[in-house]
Amino acid sequence: MHVLIIGVAGTGKSYLVNRLREKGINVVDADSDIGLAKFINSKGNEVRYNPKGGNKWWSTHFHVLNIRVLKKLLKENKTLYLFGHVGGQPGKGNGIFNVINLFDKVFYLSAPKRLIANRIKIRTDNPFGKHPEELKGVLYSKDKEDRMARILGLQFIDATLPTGKIIKIIIS
Repeated sequence: MHVLIIGVAGTGKSYLVNRLREKGINVVDADSDIGLAKFINSKGNEVRYNPKGGNKWWSTHFHVLNIRVLKKLLKENKTLYLFGHVGGQPGKGNGIFNVINLFDKVFYLSAPKRLIANRIKIRTDNPFGKHPEELKGVLYSKDKEDRMARILGLQFIDATLPTGKIIKIIIS
């Protein structure tokens, strides 16, 4: 069983990854594990994420999936829970919404904008969204991402539910 859990920044993906790992469940975080995602510039060269870059940086840089690594990972693991929300590069098919067909189940974590902003503000393990322009972008893209998830028929999970309930939904 291959399960994909996506949601914009601040919906609790990394927190859930850690809770599931504590339970011994095979979980992969697309943002930080095994080279599944990387940042590239407009020429396709891999670059380091610039948390202070703001909109100017994001206008010429993209967070993309390594589809080859993803397919290999899925082939090598009978059961896998993948968490992540990689936007991809427009027109290149290397974002998270482009690979949902590779999974048996796909869940979409959703939370109110106020909660997302607060979670991003207080988290200490991830700099993404700390820059005011990035946070504004996350909150702006939330509506677009929610619409896309609905169009694709993804199963929504209310990220305000207690952790235990969310985990039960994901692993059932």
